[in-house]
Amino acid sequence: MRIAFIVIGNSRRSNYLNGETLRYGGGGGSGTDTSSILIAEYLASQGHEVVFASERLEPHLDKKLESLGLGFEPGKNVRGVCYTDIHFTNVPNKEFDILVNSLWFVDYKNIPIKISKGLIYWSHMQWIYGVGEIIDFVNTNNLKLGIVNISEWEKKMNQNVVNTLLNNCKDTISTIIPNPIMDDVINEVLLNNPKKKKHKFIFHAAWARGGDVAVEAVRKLNFKDCEFHAFDYLLATHAHSDSFFKLHNSVDKKTLFTHLAESEYFIYPLYTPYQDVHKDTFSCVVAEAIALGCIPVTYPLGALPENFDGYCAWLDFPPGSDPNKMQNEPLSKDIDGIFKYSDNIVSKVKFLEENPEFKNKILENGKEYILEKFNKNKVGDMWVKFINSLLDGQ
Repeated sequence: MRIAFIVIGNSRRSNYLNGETLRYGGGGGSGTDTSSILIAEYLASQGHEVVFASERLEPHLDKKLESLGLGFEPGKNVRGVCYTDIHFTNVPNKEFDILVNSLWFVDYKNIPIKISKGLIYWSHMQWIYGVGEIIDFVNTNNLKLGIVNISEWEKKMNQNVVNTLLNNCKDTISTIIPNPIMDDVINEVLLNNPKKKKHKFIFHAAWARGGDVAVEAVRKLNFKDCEFHAFDYLLATHAHSDSFFKLHNSVDKKTLFTHLAESEYFIYPLYTPYQDVHKDTFSCVVAEAIALGCIPVTYPLGALPENFDGYCAWLDFPPGSDPNKMQNEPLSKDIDGIFKYSDNIVSKVKFLEENPEFKNKILENGKEYILEKFNKNKVGDMWVKFINSLLDGQ
């Protein structure tokens, strides 16, 4: 079977992404990038021909990589997957059985490939884009439609839209499949027996999801020996003059996981500069932290309590907030900046420092839990079964 992936939103990365650059070649990727590459690799390992199409980098980033001899090679095969751009350059055979699409790509009419059997929309967000375009594309080409939700919470947020698709596309099925984590690199790092560094903090999500609040909390903690390491796959610039602050920006998984394995806390405040509260529909960053023995200090919002309850240090909500209301809406505005609050973070970290038994209890089974539930083979097998069900009409 020939399967095509279209994954956009990756024009600002430190390297062109494939299974090798993401692991070891300085390529920093999002959770969507990582999950998509892992599932593409798994499907290829099962005998399918898989082509992964993504955006080209922004011109200045492209030129920089070219000057280093790291330019993009459309049509290159890495770990069984063919990587190309969204024009499917250097892919001679433009006929595919299945297209897997996600995020906000809606230009189905102009894709330079033909799909003969099915479209799968992989819903990574709490809103689905291009519903009308999906309906037109599926019905015009007589395709079957599959919807992959990544958590119960995300499914709940999108259920009305999924119902519209179910009602307008005759051969449609939906399911919940969690995102996979890069367990091979996690195990590789853990085999090196990394040593924890006392008071080492990390922030490896997109910086806009609370990075500045996390720095403020560490500043208030005022530990003499602390380090704060920041990573951002969006290549954003963050100005902090604190001696404890170290900006690495976008790095590959081997580098990132090594830092996670050395860190004690991932502070994840979820407050964005856009005056809203970020809510993960799965959260690969939290899963990665737990697997490497780094405690996420965050709020039980979105899909986090569903997936990671018992393995995070949950924050008390800021005064004046309404957590029940927020948990039942896809987007929560915070125009008053309530979630800039950091005293609760300070209190939680101090509590963990003063209660090592409680701290160790959170860490005790986290690695085994994440690696057993979200490993590539287990999640990949769920994808194989879903594709078979979709094509078999079940």
